[in-house]
Amino acid sequence: MVNFTILAGGFTSFIATYVFDSDAGSLSLTKQNPTGQNPSWIAPHRLNSSILYAVNEIGPVGNLQSFLVDEEGGLSLVDTVATGGNGPTYTEALSGGEVSAMNFGSPNASFIATDPEDPSRFLRDSPAVNFPVGDGPSNPHQSLEFNGEIFVPDLGADKIWRIVADGEPGNFKVQGQIDVAPGNGPRHIAIRDNILFILHEKTSVLTAQPIPTAPNGTTLPLLANVSIVPPEAANLNGSFFAAEIVISEPSEAFPDPLIYVSNRNLGPEFDEAGDSIAIFEYTALTGNSTEEELPSPSTTSVSESVSVTATPTESATTTSGLAGPVVATLTAADPGSVAKRMVKYHARRRPVHENARRQYGYDYPEPASSPSPSPASDSSSAGSGATITLLSSYTPTAAAPAESGTQTAAGSASGTANGPVVPTATPTAATLRLTNQVFTGLRQIRSFAIGKADENGGDEFLIAGANLDGGVAVFRRTEGGRNLELVTRNTELQSRTSFVFL
Repeated sequence: MVNFTILAGGFTSFIATYVFDSDAGSLSLTKQNPTGQNPSWIAPHRLNSSILYAVNEIGPVGNLQSFLVDEEGGLSLVDTVATGGNGPTYTEALSGGEVSAMNFGSPNASFIATDPEDPSRFLRDSPAVNFPVGDGPSNPHQSLEFNGEIFVPDLGADKIWRIVADGEPGNFKVQGQIDVAPGNGPRHIAIRDNILFILHEKTSVLTAQPIPTAPNGTTLPLLANVSIVPPEAANLNGSFFAAEIVISEPSEAFPDPLIYVSNRNLGPEFDEAGDSIAIFEYTALTGNSTEEELPSPSTTSVSESVSVTATPTESATTTSGLAGPVVATLTAADPGSVAKRMVKYHARRRPVHENARRQYGYDYPEPASSPSPSPASDSSSAGSGATITLLSSYTPTAAAPAESGTQTAAGSASGTANGPVVPTATPTAATLRLTNQVFTGLRQIRSFAIGKADENGGDEFLIAGANLDGGVAVFRRTEGGRNLELVTRNTELQSRTSFVFL
């Protein structure tokens, strides 16, 4: 028997402990460990699994907390420190010993140093890093350490900040940024093979682009982009906002790195089957370069255990440009071809995280106005499909002078500030290909996690939680990770928004 102990944060005053028995297919809630208010995001120490960090997503100033974890998944509070900003929404343990806190309600983030002799204890002399947005909006939502930098997607400023250490532990500075066109709202990111994958919350688009050499403000052309919204959304009066992105680590059982992203429908109408997790394959990572090598993408409803083919017309119609719009088109299947009946109902209560943000005086900014798409990218009617437009952003800098007129992503695309990007490699060399849309029975999936690739085979399983309805569900990764199958669900708690496998 293999038991997996899993911790789950949320918008409550505790962190939950679950035990998943993979043989019995059961998920048991075993503990509710007291914490500060709204431990919405939790993260383990990089080397010591007995230390856990959690942000308290509160205002006007949030907190970062540390805990010791016992063998049964029980938590003991060790230390609490202010994050220097409003509503921290994410935390990550860094290689230098600091712990990040992304202050969503403030134009800043903190990277708080810990005691080198005891990383469960925080030092008190780590100043917040202020983002250079002037009077503009700034809503940092995540931190990701990569190659000596920390990348911070800023949903409000439409930038990916590039941050580096600046002297003593806990001291950091902004050294550059990657620009995103106004109105897209980069929420979470992932990096693999020096390719930056950005999940844009406001447009529900997934993009891939090379990372420019630092330090600068260069933004290289996109390699690929695609809508993550399920085709069934064309028949629903909903509003979709992307949330989480995870790239699976290759293992013997699951050799290909696959991209998992979560949709969140905020209403006013909802599908009874819940929100979906979309699974994409980036062909440049997996080596699958022809459409014939994979089955057609399908839509799976885990609540009904029925797979149906939605036959979307997907990223093959993608275009990109430096001055004009970048368009990701997902044409929904004819409603008659979808076997799963769409069941709609209206929202009756506001999500917990929205209540928290209103209570503590911070929330999403008003969407920035974006230029209208070109005539070639006019949106289809809701009945025949949905077009999501991602507007490209290009500002010449010292690292990419205007007089050169050209930016090139090696082996991918090039273009000028006044003309479209011209592919210089075959389209299948860098394609985001949908393999499945799996409906989860969960409403508003803020986060999910894949188990560890170890001798226990934890990476066979993915756990996800509902911010609103549906509880917590464990799925088995099948078809090499290209599909998900519901194993078990626990509905004792809602509002589980982040997870850590111990």
